Amino acid sequence: MRVQRVAPPTATVLTGVEALRAEPRDESELVDQLRLDERVTVLADREGWAFVQGPDLYFGWVRSDRLRARTYKLGPVVSVTVAPRRRAPADDAPVIDHVSAGAVALKDGEKDWLRCGDGWVSARDCGSVRMGYPTPDDIVLAAEAFLGAPYLWGGVSALGIDCSGLTQQVYLLNGVGLPRDADQQALAGRPVDADRPPRRGDLLFFGDARVTHTAIATGERSYIHAPEKGGAVARGTIADAPQLLGIRRYLP
Repeated sequence: MRVQRVAPPTATVLTGVEALRAEPRDESELVDQLRLDERVTVLADREGWAFVQGPDLYFGWVRSDRLRARTYKLGPVVSVTVAPRRRAPADDAPVIDHVSAGAVALKDGEKDWLRCGDGWVSARDCGSVRMGYPTPDDIVLAAEAFLGAPYLWGGVSALGIDCSGLTQQVYLLNGVGLPRDADQQALAGRPVDADRPPRRGDLLFFGDARVTHTAIATGERSYIHAPEKGGAVARGTIADAPQLLGIRRYLP
Protein backbone atom coordinates (compact mmCIF):
# COMPACT_ATOMS: atom_id res chain seq x y z
CA MET A 1 0.00 0.00 0.00
CA ARG A 2 1.24 3.51 -0.77
CA VAL A 3 2.12 5.89 2.05
CA GLN A 4 3.07 9.55 1.71
CA ARG A 5 6.08 10.94 3.52
CA VAL A 6 5.84 14.49 4.89
CA ALA A 7 8.98 16.60 5.37
CA PRO A 8 8.50 19.57 7.75
CA PRO A 9 10.71 22.65 7.50
CA THR A 10 13.87 22.79 9.59
CA ALA A 11 15.71 25.72 11.14
CA THR A 12 18.80 26.52 13.17
CA VAL A 13 18.93 28.47 16.43
CA LEU A 14 20.37 31.99 16.21
CA THR A 15 20.93 32.75 19.91
CA GLY A 16 23.40 31.32 22.41
CA VAL A 17 20.69 29.78 24.62
CA GLU A 18 17.02 29.97 23.67
CA ALA A 19 13.93 29.02 25.68
CA LEU A 20 11.61 26.27 24.46
CA ARG A 21 8.24 26.94 26.07
CA ALA A 22 5.07 24.93 26.64
CA GLU A 23 2.84 27.63 25.11
CA PRO A 24 3.52 30.47 22.62
CA ARG A 25 4.10 33.19 25.20
CA ASP A 26 7.14 34.38 27.14
CA GLU A 27 5.70 33.66 30.59
CA SER A 28 4.85 30.02 29.74
CA GLU A 29 6.61 27.07 31.39
CA LEU A 30 10.18 26.38 30.25
CA VAL A 31 10.23 22.92 28.63
CA ASP A 32 13.85 22.80 27.46
CA GLN A 33 16.58 25.05 26.11
CA LEU A 34 18.05 25.22 22.63
CA ARG A 35 21.65 26.14 21.87
CA LEU A 36 23.27 28.15 19.10
CA ASP A 37 23.25 26.42 15.69
CA GLU A 38 21.20 23.46 16.90
CA ARG A 39 18.77 22.20 14.28
CA VAL A 40 15.05 21.99 15.02
CA THR A 41 12.09 20.61 13.10
CA VAL A 42 9.35 23.19 12.65
CA LEU A 43 5.87 21.68 12.97
CA ALA A 44 3.71 24.82 12.99
CA ASP A 45 3.83 28.61 13.33
CA ARG A 46 1.55 31.00 15.16
CA GLU A 47 1.80 34.79 15.42
CA GLY A 48 5.56 35.06 15.71
CA TRP A 49 6.10 31.71 17.41
CA ALA A 50 7.20 28.37 15.95
CA PHE A 51 6.20 24.99 17.37
CA VAL A 52 9.32 22.84 17.06
CA GLN A 53 10.91 19.56 18.03
CA GLY A 54 14.47 19.99 19.23
CA PRO A 55 17.42 17.58 19.16
CA ASP A 56 16.42 16.21 22.59
CA LEU A 57 13.04 15.18 21.05
CA TYR A 58 11.23 17.69 23.25
CA PHE A 59 8.37 19.69 21.72
CA GLY A 60 7.63 23.34 22.41
CA TRP A 61 7.33 26.90 21.21
CA VAL A 62 10.18 29.25 20.37
CA ARG A 63 10.09 32.78 18.99
CA SER A 64 10.31 32.61 15.19
CA ASP A 65 12.84 35.46 14.99
CA ARG A 66 15.29 33.35 17.02
CA LEU A 67 15.47 30.81 14.18
CA ARG A 68 17.00 30.79 10.71
CA ALA A 69 15.07 28.71 8.19
CA ARG A 70 17.02 26.02 6.35
CA THR A 71 16.10 25.17 2.78
CA TYR A 72 16.34 21.64 1.50
CA LYS A 73 14.58 19.41 -0.94
CA LEU A 74 14.22 15.66 -0.86
CA GLY A 75 14.24 13.62 -4.03
CA PRO A 76 12.13 10.52 -4.60
CA VAL A 77 11.62 8.07 -1.76
CA VAL A 78 10.05 4.65 -1.44
CA SER A 79 6.32 5.34 -1.11
CA VAL A 80 4.95 1.85 -0.53
CA THR A 81 5.13 0.25 2.89
CA VAL A 82 7.62 -2.37 1.63
CA ALA A 83 9.44 -2.50 -1.71
CA PRO A 84 11.74 -5.22 -3.10
CA ARG A 85 15.31 -4.06 -3.64
CA ARG A 86 16.89 -5.83 -6.61
CA ARG A 87 20.47 -6.50 -7.61
CA ALA A 88 19.95 -5.00 -11.09
CA PRO A 89 17.38 -2.62 -12.64
CA ALA A 90 15.03 -5.30 -13.95
CA ASP A 91 11.87 -7.00 -12.71
CA ASP A 92 13.49 -10.43 -13.07
CA ALA A 93 16.69 -9.48 -11.22
CA PRO A 94 17.33 -11.24 -7.88
CA VAL A 95 15.82 -9.57 -4.81
CA ILE A 96 18.53 -8.50 -2.36
CA ASP A 97 16.11 -7.59 0.41
CA HIS A 98 13.16 -5.28 1.08
CA VAL A 99 13.15 -1.61 2.07
CA SER A 100 10.56 0.37 3.99
CA ALA A 101 8.58 3.47 3.13
CA GLY A 102 10.68 6.61 3.28
CA ALA A 103 13.93 5.06 2.06
CA VAL A 104 15.75 7.50 -0.22
CA ALA A 105 16.00 6.56 -3.91
CA LEU A 106 18.34 8.21 -6.41
CA LYS A 107 17.99 8.70 -10.15
CA ASP A 108 20.88 6.97 -11.89
CA GLY A 109 20.28 6.95 -15.63
CA GLU A 110 17.64 4.22 -15.67
CA LYS A 111 14.18 5.29 -16.83
CA ASP A 112 12.05 3.01 -14.66
CA TRP A 113 14.47 2.24 -11.83
CA LEU A 114 16.08 4.19 -9.00
CA ARG A 115 19.21 3.53 -7.00
CA CYS A 116 18.60 2.60 -3.36
CA GLY A 117 21.77 1.84 -1.46
CA ASP A 118 23.69 -0.78 -3.43
CA GLY A 119 20.54 -2.03 -5.19
CA TRP A 120 17.60 -0.87 -7.29
CA VAL A 121 13.94 -0.18 -6.61
CA SER A 122 11.22 0.24 -9.21
CA ALA A 123 10.08 3.80 -9.92
CA ARG A 124 6.55 2.40 -9.54
CA ASP A 125 7.25 1.99 -5.83
CA CYS A 126 8.58 5.52 -5.36
CA GLY A 127 7.15 9.00 -5.17
CA SER A 128 7.87 12.56 -4.11
CA VAL A 129 7.94 13.94 -0.58
CA ARG A 130 5.36 16.51 0.46
CA MET A 131 7.11 19.47 2.04
CA GLY A 132 5.12 21.14 4.80
CA TYR A 133 3.73 20.83 8.30
CA PRO A 134 2.30 17.39 9.17
CA THR A 135 -1.35 17.29 10.20
CA PRO A 136 -3.41 14.85 12.29
CA ASP A 137 -4.92 13.53 9.05
CA ASP A 138 -1.41 12.82 7.73
CA ILE A 139 -0.73 10.72 10.81
CA VAL A 140 -3.91 8.68 10.35
CA LEU A 141 -3.33 8.17 6.62
CA ALA A 142 0.16 6.85 7.33
CA ALA A 143 -1.21 4.50 9.99
CA GLU A 144 -3.87 3.15 7.62
CA ALA A 145 -1.15 2.15 5.15
CA PHE A 146 0.10 -0.40 7.71
CA LEU A 147 -3.26 -2.14 8.20
CA GLY A 148 -2.76 -5.88 7.89
CA ALA A 149 1.00 -5.80 8.56
CA PRO A 150 1.95 -8.81 10.72
CA TYR A 151 2.81 -8.39 14.38
CA LEU A 152 6.46 -8.90 15.33
CA TRP A 153 7.88 -8.12 18.76
CA GLY A 154 10.64 -5.57 18.15
CA GLY A 155 9.59 -5.01 14.51
CA VAL A 156 9.57 -1.59 12.87
CA SER A 157 8.47 -2.29 9.29
CA ALA A 158 5.44 -3.61 7.41
CA LEU A 159 7.24 -6.98 7.24
CA GLY A 160 6.64 -7.21 10.98
CA ILE A 161 5.90 -4.51 13.54
CA ASP A 162 4.95 -4.10 17.18
CA CYS A 163 2.72 -1.48 18.80
CA SER A 164 5.36 1.15 19.55
CA GLY A 165 7.23 0.36 16.33
CA LEU A 166 4.04 1.29 14.46
CA THR A 167 3.56 4.58 16.28
CA GLN A 168 7.22 5.49 15.93
CA GLN A 169 7.36 4.72 12.20
CA VAL A 170 4.09 6.52 11.42
CA TYR A 171 5.36 9.68 13.09
CA LEU A 172 8.80 9.32 11.50
CA LEU A 173 7.17 9.25 8.05
CA ASN A 174 5.73 12.65 8.99
CA GLY A 175 9.05 14.10 10.11
CA VAL A 176 8.50 13.68 13.86
CA GLY A 177 10.83 11.66 16.07
CA LEU A 178 9.50 9.56 18.95
CA PRO A 179 11.29 7.27 21.41
CA ARG A 180 11.17 3.56 20.61
CA ASP A 181 9.15 2.06 23.48
CA ALA A 182 5.55 2.72 24.49
CA ASP A 183 6.40 3.76 28.06
CA GLN A 184 8.95 6.25 26.69
CA GLN A 185 6.49 7.62 24.15
CA ALA A 186 4.01 8.12 27.01
CA LEU A 187 6.38 10.71 28.49
CA ALA A 188 6.92 12.67 25.27
CA GLY A 189 4.70 15.33 23.76
CA ARG A 190 1.94 16.86 25.88
CA PRO A 191 -0.74 15.16 27.98
CA VAL A 192 -4.37 15.50 26.92
CA ASP A 193 -6.69 16.24 29.84
CA ALA A 194 -8.53 13.14 31.07
CA ASP A 195 -11.91 14.84 30.58
CA ARG A 196 -11.19 15.57 26.90
CA PRO A 197 -11.49 13.09 24.02
CA PRO A 198 -8.45 12.27 21.90
CA ARG A 199 -7.88 13.99 18.58
CA ARG A 200 -7.01 12.15 15.38
CA GLY A 201 -3.31 11.36 15.44
CA ASP A 202 -2.95 11.40 19.24
CA LEU A 203 -1.38 8.37 20.86
CA LEU A 204 -3.37 6.31 23.36
CA PHE A 205 -1.61 4.36 26.10
CA PHE A 206 -3.02 1.27 27.76
CA GLY A 207 -2.08 -1.09 30.57
CA ASP A 208 -2.76 -2.03 34.16
CA ALA A 209 -0.23 -0.62 36.60
CA ARG A 210 2.07 0.59 33.80
CA VAL A 211 1.98 1.35 30.07
CA THR A 212 2.21 -1.84 28.01
CA HIS A 213 0.46 -0.90 24.75
CA THR A 214 -0.03 2.11 22.49
CA ALA A 215 -2.32 2.99 19.58
CA ILE A 216 -2.99 5.86 17.16
CA ALA A 217 -6.34 7.58 17.62
CA THR A 218 -8.48 7.83 14.48
CA GLY A 219 -11.46 9.35 16.31
CA GLU A 220 -12.73 10.00 19.82
CA ARG A 221 -13.11 6.27 20.56
CA SER A 222 -11.38 4.50 17.66
CA TYR A 223 -7.77 3.75 16.85
CA ILE A 224 -5.27 1.75 14.80
CA HIS A 225 -2.79 -0.46 16.62
CA ALA A 226 -0.52 -3.50 16.34
CA PRO A 227 -1.98 -6.00 18.83
CA GLU A 228 0.20 -8.94 19.84
CA LYS A 229 -2.79 -11.29 20.19
CA GLY A 230 -4.50 -10.16 16.98
CA GLY A 231 -1.43 -10.91 14.93
CA ALA A 232 -1.68 -7.90 12.57
CA VAL A 233 -2.18 -4.14 12.52
CA ALA A 234 -5.91 -3.51 12.86
CA ARG A 235 -8.57 -1.05 13.90
CA GLY A 236 -9.99 -1.07 17.40
CA THR A 237 -12.17 0.85 19.84
CA ILE A 238 -11.49 2.05 23.35
CA ALA A 239 -14.43 0.00 24.64
CA ASP A 240 -12.65 -3.22 23.60
CA ALA A 241 -9.22 -2.22 24.98
CA PRO A 242 -7.59 -2.65 28.39
CA GLN A 243 -7.47 0.30 30.77
CA LEU A 244 -6.66 3.63 29.10
CA LEU A 245 -3.84 5.20 31.10
CA GLY A 246 -3.23 8.35 29.11
CA ILE A 247 -3.34 10.31 25.87
CA ARG A 248 -0.40 12.25 24.44
CA ARG A 249 -0.31 14.85 21.67
CA TYR A 250 2.80 15.65 19.60
CA LEU A 251 1.40 18.10 17.04
CA PRO A 252 0.12 21.58 18.02
